[in-house]
Amino acid sequence: MEFINSTSSAPDTREDIISETALWILAVTIRVCLNTVFSVSAFITNIINFIVFKRMSINDSVKESFLILSIADGSVGFLGTIAGVCNGLRYLASAHIQGSMYALYILLLAVATVPTMTSLLSTTVLAVVRCYSVVLPLRVKTLFTARRQRIFILSATAVLIGTTTYSFTGTKINIAPIPNTNMSQLQLIFHPEYVERSQYSDIYRGLVFYLSFIVVTICLIFMNIALKRSSRFRNRSQPGRDENTRDFRSGSAGSSQNPKASSREVQVIKVVILVSTVFLTCNAPAMVASILRQTVPGLNNIGTHRLSYDAMMIFVEAFTLLNVTLNIVVYLNYNTIYRTTFLEVFGKMIS
Repeated sequence: MEFINSTSSAPDTREDIISETALWILAVTIRVCLNTVFSVSAFITNIINFIVFKRMSINDSVKESFLILSIADGSVGFLGTIAGVCNGLRYLASAHIQGSMYALYILLLAVATVPTMTSLLSTTVLAVVRCYSVVLPLRVKTLFTARRQRIFILSATAVLIGTTTYSFTGTKINIAPIPNTNMSQLQLIFHPEYVERSQYSDIYRGLVFYLSFIVVTICLIFMNIALKRSSRFRNRSQPGRDENTRDFRSGSAGSSQNPKASSREVQVIKVVILVSTVFLTCNAPAMVASILRQTVPGLNNIGTHRLSYDAMMIFVEAFTLLNVTLNIVVYLNYNTIYRTTFLEVFGKMIS
């Protein structure tokens, strides 16, 4: 039975719109340099996020999704850091090392799908819970408990692990000697049905991604409406109120039916709005790439448009890593409790 080898039998890419040289320059500039910086930053900042949220005195139903989000984003940063080293060797080292690094990079992409999807689901849950609390603030704590949120996120991620594992079933890792040398390189040998099997995982990821994108967008609209209504009411009733006293200790956000929502409840909505906005902006390239991959024949890592696919993935990866890096900026600037706890824990280190 014949296998498709990802490192030694590259497809004919003469029909591709990008050259090997242009791809190399793009990859070294963004994938090796910029993405590595994003990855290290994401790894470090999300360790900080996890520690701070653990110490914060907020409701468990609010804290749960933020903790899972920090773990998932930190995992993406960790895998991205390893990928940065692989890519540095892949584009700048000798030929036999380049082949091995490409095989490892493909495996890292497959593994990184899991925390990336977990991050996506956590952001979606945050948006849904906050949006629901606008409508029914008195029931949100009993309906969206920390345990239920955890079960939903982990169950959906488990399905992704299953479909991804199935798509790689039969794929082999081989150590092959290089002709006329004493060296060898790592080879990733795909099963003949790899492309067909990977479609199952692609469909699931695509379905979850599209639904999450739509759901977060709808929630963002509702939360913005609620925030504007609450802000207008506070401006009329308490024009001199100091916005710096806001925090999100409360486990529920303000209701559009109750414009007297406290400033701390408004703070919850504002933070989730900003996190959701960053999510939508940074995941837009991934959404476009997913559509193109499903509609353009040969646009994958072993197809005739392999170079274009790789160039597209360079930008998708950059925005994905940017997404998991920016949350700490939102927390520090718009969350008083987070900022206070951060200074209590790390104040001596930065002073």
